[in-house]
Amino acid sequence: MTSIRAALVRLNVVPPKIGFWEVQIENAIKRAEFLDDFEAEQVSEEKQDTKSELSRFERALRAGTRASQLQKRFSKLSKPTIAIINWKLSFTLNDKVNFDDLDLNNDDHRTSLYLAIKNSKEWLHDPRGFSHGVKASEIVNAIALIYKKITGKKPGISSTSAASDVNYSTPFEQLLIAALTCAGLTISTQGARALYQRVFLRKK
Repeated sequence: MTSIRAALVRLNVVPPKIGFWEVQIENAIKRAEFLDDFEAEQVSEEKQDTKSELSRFERALRAGTRASQLQKRFSKLSKPTIAIINWKLSFTLNDKVNFDDLDLNNDDHRTSLYLAIKNSKEWLHDPRGFSHGVKASEIVNAIALIYKKITGKKPGISSTSAASDVNYSTPFEQLLIAALTCAGLTISTQGARALYQRVFLRKK
């Protein structure tokens, strides 16, 4: 099975940057595994508690609550709520960024926090349940974003009917399959293509 490194080479990533992108993909897989566990462990009542905490914290943020008060409020949130906010911050800003790194006297940082909370709420409301579960769908989202950052282009998938070889994969598909395989998910080229289409079309 194609490795992540081979997929990155096919994308013409320069050698000094290959290690960097390998780490980004590894971190994306870890986040997907965390969310998979989060989804499995939280019962319906706990999810509702997390949603309520996110809504209350969002209202306080939008009301212009002082930085010191927001920090106190954040420290009192449940562990699942803190984890999902930090996950969204790291996904949208930087892998090393979490709530403690924000300067809440800075309007840009407040906006980033607001977007992280909004995205957290959307994720909790989002219906899931694909054949490969939350982990696979989150890896699709992450790899699509990483591919766009590397190439400046939207992910491209091939048409099975148009391809001379049914096992042919586009550069994006190759990277996606490599990441899924690294995460312990065995999937064919056609299966990866169908998974991407389900995740992508669900957003339309």
